[in-house]
Amino acid sequence: MSIKKISFLLVLLVFSLFNVQNAQASITFTDLSSSHPAYGEIHYLIELGVLEGSIENGKRVFKPSDSVTRGQAAKMVVVATGEKPLVVKKSTFSDIDLKKSAALSGYVERAVQLGYFSEYSPGKFEPKTPLTRNEMSKVLARAFKLNIEQTEKLSLPFNDVAANDPYYKYIAAIYYNGITNGTANSTKYSAKDPVTRAQFSSFVARASSDKYRLDLPVQGVRVPNESDAIGKVFVSVDNLNVRSSASTANATNILGKVNTGKELSVFEEQGYWLKIAYNGQYAFVAKEFTKTEQELVEETPETPVEIKPEKPTEIKPEKPVEEIPDEPTDVTPEQPTEQPSEIPTTQTETIAIATVNGLNIRESDSASATSLGKIDRGTSVNVLSFAGHWVEIDYQGTVGYVDKRFIRLKNTTENPVKDRVIIIDPGHGGKDPGTIGGQAVEKTIVFKVSQLVKQKLEADGASVLMTRQGDTYPSLDDRHKFATDKYGEMFVSIHANSATNTSAKGTETYYSVTSNENEKEDLVLATNINNAIVKNVGTSNRGVKRADFVVIKNLKIPAVLVELGFVSNAEDRAKLLSDEHIEAYAQSIYNGIVEYYGRN
Repeated sequence: MSIKKISFLLVLLVFSLFNVQNAQASITFTDLSSSHPAYGEIHYLIELGVLEGSIENGKRVFKPSDSVTRGQAAKMVVVATGEKPLVVKKSTFSDIDLKKSAALSGYVERAVQLGYFSEYSPGKFEPKTPLTRNEMSKVLARAFKLNIEQTEKLSLPFNDVAANDPYYKYIAAIYYNGITNGTANSTKYSAKDPVTRAQFSSFVARASSDKYRLDLPVQGVRVPNESDAIGKVFVSVDNLNVRSSASTANATNILGKVNTGKELSVFEEQGYWLKIAYNGQYAFVAKEFTKTEQELVEETPETPVEIKPEKPTEIKPEKPVEEIPDEPTDVTPEQPTEQPSEIPTTQTETIAIATVNGLNIRESDSASATSLGKIDRGTSVNVLSFAGHWVEIDYQGTVGYVDKRFIRLKNTTENPVKDRVIIIDPGHGGKDPGTIGGQAVEKTIVFKVSQLVKQKLEADGASVLMTRQGDTYPSLDDRHKFATDKYGEMFVSIHANSATNTSAKGTETYYSVTSNENEKEDLVLATNINNAIVKNVGTSNRGVKRADFVVIKNLKIPAVLVELGFVSNAEDRAKLLSDEHIEAYAQSIYNGIVEYYGRN
């Protein structure tokens, strides 16, 4: 064959591939309007090559309301997970005819081989049988390798899914990963109902891309970890109700009862309620009928019991909404006095303000060293020196060490951020561009903002470290480890947002759902930054929210994640692409950090 002919064939091949890709990207369905709830997800799957529909009467149709069959679902998940169909010479299943369905057989065989599907009955796959919601949960959890072990013991809001249901762990996995929130009736999952083609497309898109997942707070719920507890309390009455939610509206949320003396780990205070651990899940009790360790000690002066929790909780009763046990006891908790801020008597350039209650002053710079005493949130001490995670302090003549992660260092004579070790995390990067809208690419935008924030803080003497220096992709764990290894005192992760609904716009800032010692500091920092952006950039205020983004979850230092604006919204996108507004975003984050460190 001549070189001329080879060149011609190569050109023809490239042209053919180009046409195939364009044809795939330009697929439209005559029976799917742009207002359909799953329109965005369906077109996302078209771009991935997952969907192509069928031709009927010369028109391409999708049939969104038809039930998705097991055969169709098998093909979709195989393509969506980047796998290829098997070449089948003899079908494993008697109900799939190779002569009539050779292509489908390849996808089914691959889906079964990978563990996405099981046979329907001995020797049969039932490719035309509608896929049910319980089967769907198993398929997606396995195909997209969801964290089944981490969520299988979590309680579900669906009253029609029993804990011993063989599909429970798969339903929990897709629920807690933001893939489904149940049926229109949020208390039911309807496990045996069929899944429509539009619904399954939405589920596959959510499993494939974070962009389409449901609200992240759903992902943040998890099995309680005792190490995350902020303290402990003891039940002071018998028959105290333990509830699955913070409400006394009816008895349906009662999980059980506890009696006097029962010790409970506390993860969060919510007004009248305490969020606790109960039988492997989060639950709620009325804090009016509990006592802290300190209150118990004060009540028994003759035979004191020394109880020194590492993370004691500070209980501040608010105006209660009555939560009455079966045999109500009139318990009026004492009103604790506000812990005063103790100002050091000697002059120093840097003081440390405790950000948690019960912070140990250690004899040496070690968590196992003897405790010389404890200080509570808001207490100020003189700083003598600091290195790594430890600060040498002088508190009313007691010289010892405190963990730097549980104090806020405040400069008394210099700029508030001078010498502070601040970690700036430009989201995404490298192989992960983040969200994209027109010319707006998240990884590029947030890196520009991060660099400017770094420059502004460094000009004031701060030590600023960035988790990435260019267009690279450190993993979320790498970023988390970086902040710890560099002895960071603050962590700010910067991102841009996106939504299927293009009218969604504005700035929102997150801190971790997981109750942690520094959550009050997180809230202050998040609020300062969020308010500054809204004021200076003129974005809509979507508020400060709590969600367990991996990059900020379980960081002991104050840590927040900032969503600057939506690249999917024209108004926000224009700001994110404007150098003037990029400067304003950076200045606002800088202002929020300075305000955080400068407060008394």
